[in-house]
Amino acid sequence: MSGRQAPVDFPHQHDVSTVDVDFLLTSGGLRLLADMIPHLVWTAAPEGSTRYVNRQAVAYTGLPVEANFNGQWVTLVHPDDADRAQAAWAEAIRTGNPFELEYRLRRADGEFRWHDFRSLPVRGTDGRIVKWIGTATDIQQQKELEESLRRAEQQTAETLTLLESIQSAAPVGFGFIDREYRVIRANDALAETVDLPVTELIGRRMDEVVPVIWPRLETIYRRVLDTGESVLNTEKTGPTAAGPERVRSWLASYFPVRAGDEIIGVGVVAVDITERKDAEAFRSVVMANMAEGLYTVDGQGLVTSVNRATERMLGWSEEELLGRPMHEIAHLQGTDTGRPAPASGCPLMRAENDGQPVHGDDQVFTRKDGLVFPISYSSAPLYMGSKVGGRVIVFRDITEMRERQRREIEARHDQKLESLGRLSAGIAHEINTPIQFVGDNTRFLAEAYQQMLNLLLVYRNCVHLPNGDMAWEERVERATEAEHEADIDYLTEEVPVAFTQSLEGIERVASLVRAMKSFSYKDSKDRSYADLNEALTTTLTVARNELKYVADVVLELGELPQVLCHGGDLNQVFLNLFVNAADAMEGKEERGEIRISTRVEGPMAVISIADNGSGIPEHLQQTIFEPFFTTKDVGKGTGQGLALARTVVDKHGGTIEVHSAPGEGTEFVLRLPIDGKRPSPA
Repeated sequence: MSGRQAPVDFPHQHDVSTVDVDFLLTSGGLRLLADMIPHLVWTAAPEGSTRYVNRQAVAYTGLPVEANFNGQWVTLVHPDDADRAQAAWAEAIRTGNPFELEYRLRRADGEFRWHDFRSLPVRGTDGRIVKWIGTATDIQQQKELEESLRRAEQQTAETLTLLESIQSAAPVGFGFIDREYRVIRANDALAETVDLPVTELIGRRMDEVVPVIWPRLETIYRRVLDTGESVLNTEKTGPTAAGPERVRSWLASYFPVRAGDEIIGVGVVAVDITERKDAEAFRSVVMANMAEGLYTVDGQGLVTSVNRATERMLGWSEEELLGRPMHEIAHLQGTDTGRPAPASGCPLMRAENDGQPVHGDDQVFTRKDGLVFPISYSSAPLYMGSKVGGRVIVFRDITEMRERQRREIEARHDQKLESLGRLSAGIAHEINTPIQFVGDNTRFLAEAYQQMLNLLLVYRNCVHLPNGDMAWEERVERATEAEHEADIDYLTEEVPVAFTQSLEGIERVASLVRAMKSFSYKDSKDRSYADLNEALTTTLTVARNELKYVADVVLELGELPQVLCHGGDLNQVFLNLFVNAADAMEGKEERGEIRISTRVEGPMAVISIADNGSGIPEHLQQTIFEPFFTTKDVGKGTGQGLALARTVVDKHGGTIEVHSAPGEGTEFVLRLPIDGKRPSPA
């Protein structure tokens, strides 16, 4: 800061003697002049010790003149500046160069104030320094002004940096357009909304940037420039010159930019709302055309929006529903009660209370005309910021689906009966065979009973006759004759066998009846846990007569947990595969083999049904699952068995695969999820 407010200027060299200098400064006129100068004036010896200070210095420090001598001046320097000041003064004494330095000096009241110290050497005729003459000028105000300016410049720089950073990083477009409608400043976000980089946008006129919508924009710009009023939140839609193939939408505000009292241009804050407008258009199309009903409610359950499908299914118009409680209007009720459910127990309310989506297909809605229909629904919380502010409910009428399910169940049940009809001769044979020998054994036992009864009567007569009526020898003879006639040894041996055979036959019939009852059970839509090993064994019992004449059945049943499934449907699948395996043995000279195995693979239960029959040609291995496709002769099959198998397995979330080689045999592998849930794709 030195040199801005110069003290008394002395020439660098004076051709005078020491006596002359002392005389000059102590003479009345010059001393008076030195005392009147508004600076601190001092002289020092060649080695730097102070010899003289003027009255201003005495008044400033509040100390007598002698307090400045013998190097005491350092005690008046600010502690932070003292070492620097001493070092600079010592360097000037050593080199003989002028001394110039700014440091703080203590005033009489204790305040340290900045001063600009300057000292010049005075040289004699021989060139040696004979005296130093110096001044100190108070520059405190100058320093304060400089500090104030520095802080102002720093704050301005920080503010500009902050504004530029915000402008650069903000997702909102910022720009400045001058009175000639030329872009002077723009950030990246604004440039991106008009399909140009910033470097190419700067300097262009707005009618070049957005020529299609400029006529509408010019009116707004002119209004801002002419009136000084801002125009806020206006939407504009159209293409840009750089991207004419895409229609964009902007939400923008325009405000005057002033320099003093003069409006020098228009400031623009713009947001590209193209995606939002596209989303709104998409939402509008979806809401208008989706087959499912969709409506939203607020936190009090009042309707805030509905789509056309909701109006169609419920019979209420949007105007009739808005602002009303949907629960009371739709009369959500359980299918078991037929009465409106209280709002506190409404499952659709749980999405808001729990903050989790709710799904179900066990409710009914009531139309405006009072008719009810079953629905499947999904209710999800609608978040307003971090809080749940309502719900979104999507539902669909499942009347047709329920009817289709009912028809499918009926069809599967009918096919079971059809299968049993095909197997009826074999089943009848399976029943007649044990019944026949049970009947034969029963007749034998009846005859044996009569013979044993006759023998018992002889025994009784022999025992109960008085002793005098018949001799003992005669009694023994009559009993022996009766035993011979009854063939007691034969009866003793054969009667237990007849009982055992009869009981076994009865058990075989009972087992077959149980299997038929289990197999023909009319399945429902509800799944339950079942033992698939037992289901396979039961179905084998029903199909035994179909299999036993053509193949041996080998069971390799592993340990399976209970599987959540529709047991009746799977019984039908197993039967179809068993019958197909038996049919594959036709034409074989030797007896075939059907191997049935089960195992667990991770979350899946695996069932394998393999035969060593004729096999399936490769080009037919996928076609066999199509409805009505069959390679059997007319009357032998309808082509529905494998199609049903794939439908049932897919409904269970499982898979069915076929592995076959002509002449070697066929294997069907079923994989069913144990927990009844379709595995997520890897």
